[in-house]
Amino acid sequence: MYEWHDVAQAAEERGDLDEAISVIESVAECYSRDSFLHNAHLWHMDLLARAGRVEELAMRAKTDVHASRRLERLSREEAAKKGG
Repeated sequence: MYEWHDVAQAAEERGDLDEAISVIESVAECYSRDSFLHNAHLWHMDLLARAGRVEELAMRAKTDVHASRRLERLSREEAAKKGG
């Protein structure tokens, strides 16, 4: 496994999403040939949403389909919390 993965996972587990985002952002690759780096990209989008970094996610969503999908999911989750 990659060392950065362990560092990001440890940060996420202790609730330091900003550190996890910083670590993941440095290696994540959208549509990478390396599936682990592509999964890191998806993880990065999820971390942004969970950290409440909606503006950053929205900026990325302009050119990144994964960010767009995660932003849409976040909107649906927020609507469900509000009851509809």
